[in-house]
Amino acid sequence: MTDPSTPANDRPRSPAPLLVAILALIVAAGALWMSYINSTNATLPQEQAATAPTPDPAIEQMKQTLSSLQQTVQGLQSDQQKLAGQITDVQQKTSTQQGEQKLISDQLNALSGRVNSLESARAESPPAPPTPSRRSKR
Repeated sequence: MTDPSTPANDRPRSPAPLLVAILALIVAAGALWMSYINSTNATLPQEQAATAPTPDPAIEQMKQTLSSLQQTVQGLQSDQQKLAGQITDVQQKTSTQQGEQKLISDQLNALSGRVNSLESARAESPPAPPTPSRRSKR
């Protein structure tokens, strides 16, 4: 039977109740931790909105200056395209004028050659007899 020298309290105990208690503490700590993280994440955007810095006037001025410069560059690019078109037109007109000048020069050279051949033909031919001049009677 039972040994009277061994008290009833000295019997080996089962570790299950201790494990259940530790597991319950771990679950409770995890739930508290998740609750804390969720509450800080929910308040973070509100704090950020409340503590959002006011825009710096220097930054706003730089943005306006940058916008102005971009508009100026766009205007310059537009003007550059217009000037390129005008230069193309001038080049075409100059080319046309050069062609016309060449044609006129060729025609002038041909006419000069004809005049020279007529002069040489005249120089080779005998001189014409002088014609008597008529005197009017008075």
